Amino acid sequence: MLVLWLEENILKIYEPDKRSGLQNIDSDEWDTAFKDYCVSSSNPITSTETIDHLEWFLGRAVRTVYNEQRSKFDSETKTTLEIDSNVPTIIPSDNPIDNIDAYSDDFKKGVEKLADLLNISKHPDHIITLEAVSAFIEKRLSAKAINNPSAVLPKGEAFPLEQIKGHKIDSKDKAVLKALKVLRLAQLHRLRDLQTCINECIVSMQQITSNPKTDTKLGKVGY
Repeated sequence: MLVLWLEENILKIYEPDKRSGLQNIDSDEWDTAFKDYCVSSSNPITSTETIDHLEWFLGRAVRTVYNEQRSKFDSETKTTLEIDSNVPTIIPSDNPIDNIDAYSDDFKKGVEKLADLLNISKHPDHIITLEAVSAFIEKRLSAKAINNPSAVLPKGEAFPLEQIKGHKIDSKDKAVLKALKVLRLAQLHRLRDLQTCINECIVSMQQITSNPKTDTKLGKVGY
């Protein structure tokens, strides 16, 4: 009932003629309709608990109402602060990023344009797409990377996906097989990074614990 009320009165993600699934609250198919609604609203919550999804929808509803009546709420807040001296003073932020609505249509379009510009595949959840854009910029477009591109660009010849073997899952769909091979390569890359970190830790510990001074008479290493 709460989800339906939020959708009909505030969120309005669906067109009115597409809300029948949510409106049939007593139907056995309502859970399926709710899951579809979560996908359509780009709900990033991965929990299986309904209360977690409701909390996210309530938060989005609050942001939506505030953005639609920003001047009204700002004026009332200012009046309240002037009347009640016990309310701590809130200093507005000059940083424009603090005032961005990450779920507005303009923000989503901006993320999509960035992804297209950087040739990054888009995820249904624009926040995940933004995380991919951020990771790419941090790795490839940092000041260090720009000054020394060879340090971040892949080295060696391209390895054809057709030659990758060893995955246990088989499929007649070529696109699925390619995706499996890409995921396998990505996992191997992560494992190599992990092994590098482990080796660096071992070297650091050896520098602390090793001592070349040996007194065989005492039967021990170091003084």
